[in-house]
Amino acid sequence: MLCKIYFVLFPVCIIFRIFAPKYFKVSSKVKLHIFNPEHDMALAHGGTHFTLPHAVQEFRMSLGFMPALWADDGDFVLVDDVLFAVKALAQCRKPHAEVVFVSKHDLRQLDLTCIDPWGWDRAVRQTLLDAGVGASVLPSDEYLACIRGLSDRRRTSDALEFIRTGLEGVTCGECLFCASSVEVEAALRRFGKIVVKAPWSSSGRGVKYVDGGFSVPMAGWIANTIARQGGVMVEPYYKKVKDFALEFYSDGNGNIEYCGASVFKTDKSSYSGNLIAAEEEKLSALSEFLPASLLFDVIQKFKDYFSEGSFRRYTGPLGVDMMVVTNDGGRGFLLHPCVEINVRRTMGHVANVFKPALTAPVQFMHIVHDVNYRLKFDNLENNFVKVI
Repeated sequence: MLCKIYFVLFPVCIIFRIFAPKYFKVSSKVKLHIFNPEHDMALAHGGTHFTLPHAVQEFRMSLGFMPALWADDGDFVLVDDVLFAVKALAQCRKPHAEVVFVSKHDLRQLDLTCIDPWGWDRAVRQTLLDAGVGASVLPSDEYLACIRGLSDRRRTSDALEFIRTGLEGVTCGECLFCASSVEVEAALRRFGKIVVKAPWSSSGRGVKYVDGGFSVPMAGWIANTIARQGGVMVEPYYKKVKDFALEFYSDGNGNIEYCGASVFKTDKSSYSGNLIAAEEEKLSALSEFLPASLLFDVIQKFKDYFSEGSFRRYTGPLGVDMMVVTNDGGRGFLLHPCVEINVRRTMGHVANVFKPALTAPVQFMHIVHDVNYRLKFDNLENNFVKVI
């Protein structure tokens, strides 16, 4: 029904924009959502303008409708192609808000007081400024620098020290910041097999695995990353069993809300999909590997960690990637409680928008690419514990 309303209303809106733009201006103040999946690339670049790869442009255009899944009725969503977004949302066939899709040309007509992007960075701020959005409703350069600092993978070291204190026997995790290739080589001799990460990089990129020695291309990548970003993060390689994350929201005043667990799958280091299930079912399934009490302790510790220090002033969603690993020192498993902190919305937050009942079938939410990128939901008939 909602999709039919969209198809009726949007041609009218387009006519208003072309022939009578003054009628398109709304009198009430509105919230604007933006899906900018290039956010991590923007942080790595650090500037206000950079060229997006074609695949990223296509990805953003195809999935720009997604904020309708978590927005409120009456909110606006910025998209590259309004009609495409209308059709893509209809094909998604999931509950969503009655939002209004707009292009950059419409932004001057909106009285915006709240803007909610996938993640804040200098590039998305500049895009909005160029489109006529007033600086008064946009974050300052100083705040954006703060977010970039919080997104630096060096934060992982501090978080691990805080979270693992008192939980050393049931957790693992160590990471080093190396400012030279010599330091990376020393870490390789120490650990034998390592994971090398750029301090800022997009999901699945900027992560390299080194076992035994450095190839010429690998040594070149490490040297170039150190030259561009000042160093690299080096971690011992852990024998991963399962990926998952814990999702949070910070109100900017030290109040941290736990938003749910995210059980996801990866292909090597690239995201491949999320499981959609009741929170109780996800935690119960994870307890097959880890004590439930440990997960609750870690949730509380992260709430404490994010409510203090630099994270306290951040307003928006947060996600912490974790993993279950084999315990080399004995039987059983250990928790690596902080593989990465995402200072932005994540696909785990998207998955947690849906609140299925315990009796509902578990679904696998993933992104497929045929003619365009599509958000797809498949029912899983297998036992949930076996699936994850």
